[in-house]
Amino acid sequence: MNKNGGKRDECANIADIFARARVQHPQKPALIIADRVLSYEKLGNLVEAAAVRLKQIISVERRRIAIVGGNHLSYIVAYWAAQCLGCPTVEINRNEYLKTVMGIIDATHAQFVVTDRDDLESVVREKLPVESFDEFLLKCETSNVAGDGIESLKTESIDSSQEASIVYTSGTTASAKGVVLSHGNFCFIAHAVAGYLELTSDDRCALPLPLYHTYGKSVLLSAFIAGAAVVVLDNFSRQQQFLTRLSKEKCTVLSVTPYHLHVLTRSGGLLKHDFSSLRAITSSANKLSPSVIDSLMETMPGIRIFSMYGLTESTTRACYMPPELLRIKKDSCGRPLFGVEIRIVAEDGTPAMANASGEILLRGPNVMKGYFGDEDLTKVTIVDGWLKTGDIGHLDMDGFLYIDGRRKDIIKCMGERINPQEIEEILMEHPGVEEAAVIGRQDALMGETIHAYITARDPLLKIPDLRDHCCKRLSHYKTPYQYMIVDSFPRTDTGKIQKNLL
Repeated sequence: MNKNGGKRDECANIADIFARARVQHPQKPALIIADRVLSYEKLGNLVEAAAVRLKQIISVERRRIAIVGGNHLSYIVAYWAAQCLGCPTVEINRNEYLKTVMGIIDATHAQFVVTDRDDLESVVREKLPVESFDEFLLKCETSNVAGDGIESLKTESIDSSQEASIVYTSGTTASAKGVVLSHGNFCFIAHAVAGYLELTSDDRCALPLPLYHTYGKSVLLSAFIAGAAVVVLDNFSRQQQFLTRLSKEKCTVLSVTPYHLHVLTRSGGLLKHDFSSLRAITSSANKLSPSVIDSLMETMPGIRIFSMYGLTESTTRACYMPPELLRIKKDSCGRPLFGVEIRIVAEDGTPAMANASGEILLRGPNVMKGYFGDEDLTKVTIVDGWLKTGDIGHLDMDGFLYIDGRRKDIIKCMGERINPQEIEEILMEHPGVEEAAVIGRQDALMGETIHAYITARDPLLKIPDLRDHCCKRLSHYKTPYQYMIVDSFPRTDTGKIQKNLL
C-alpha cells in the first residue's frame, strides 16, 4: 500500500471495489448504521437483490437513477446496485427546493427515483417509477434472488472513463452545477485515500458526512477498498449523541470538515469521552485553521490529523498534508496526491513564482469529465486538461500548497484587491468572536465596501470593540466598513458558509 496514494492493484471501476470486498471480506462488518450491523456478505445479498429490481424497472440499459435523501441503508444499497449495473447515479442535496430537484431529474433523464422525501415522491409518481427508502429496502429484503444479480455481471465491462455519478455541488457562491464524475475518478481517489490513511479491514471509519457529496462518498469507497467497516453517524446536530456513538462504536478514523472540528474543539466535547480507539482525523471542504490544529494536538496528542484540499470537480481530493509535517506547516493543506499536478498562474495566465499567489490549477485522474449539459462552462473550466479551480493560493519552495481564498470572493475596494480570508482570520483572533465571514458589497464610489458578519462567543461583544481590534491590525483599506453580529450563518451540508446568502 502506497502512503502517498500510489497505485496498488487498482480496481477498474466502482463495481469492482464492491465485488472484491464481498469476496475477500465476506464476514467482516461492512456497515454499521442505526441499530444494524451488516457484513459484506449480507450487504452483498441486499445489493444483488436491488440490482435485479433495477434491471426490471429500468427499460434501457445503463440509464441513470436519481437518489435524493439522507444517509440511510437504502441510499447505500441503491448506490451500489446502480454502480454494479453500470447505471450512473444522479445525487442531489436532500434539502434542495422541490422545483430544482424536479428540474435536475428531468434534465438528466433519470428513469427511476428513490427518496426519503414525501413531497418529491408524490410529484415524481405522476411521471416516473419512484419508491421511498422504506419501500425500496423492504422489497430488496423480501426478494428471492436466483442468480440473476451482480454475481452474473462482468464488472470489467464497465470502462473506467464511463460516467459514474452526476453530483450537484453545494453552491456557496452561485447556483449548484452538475459535476460529471467517472468510475476512474472515484477509483483513483478511493485508492489514494485508503493508501495514505493506511486503511485495513480492522478499521472502523466514521461517516457523519452526507453521501450525496463526494467527500462522504470517498469515505465509503476508500473504506470498501480496504474491507473496513463504515459507521454511519448522521446526527452531528446532536453533538453529545454524535460523540457518544463515535466512542461507543470504537471508530478508528473520523472524517469531518473544519466546521465540525471548530465546533468540537470550542465546545470541549472531545474531552468528555473515551477516544482511545481513534487513530486518525481527516478534514476537507475548507481550510483547517492553525488554532483548531493546536487545540486538537493538545486535546488528542496521539491522533494523526490529515488536513486536505479538493473540490467536487476534483472528486473531492487533490492533496493532503502528511501528519508528521503538520506542526511546521499548519497553514498548508499539503502536497499533491501521487499522479496529480498543481500549478499556480497569475491573472495573465503565466506561471506564478514560488510563494506568489494566483489561481490554483489541477491536472490528473481526479479531474471531472465536465459539467452536465454545459459544454461552454466545461471548456472554460478545463483547459488543456487543467482544471481551473477558482481558488487562490500559492506554493512554497517545497511544493506545499496554501489556500489564500476564492477568486469570486476577492473584494475590489479603492483599486485594491482584498482577500476576505485575511480579515476573517484577524476577526477570529478576538476572544469574543466565534466565527467571521467577510464579503464585498457594490458601491458607486469605492467599487466595493467591506462588510463583516460575526457570530459571538461573548454575548457582551460590541461592534466598537471589533472596529478597534481591526484598526490596530489591518491597513485602513482592509478595515471593514460595516460590522454585523448575527446568531448563525447559512451553511451547506458540509459546513461551508454560504456567503451568497449573507
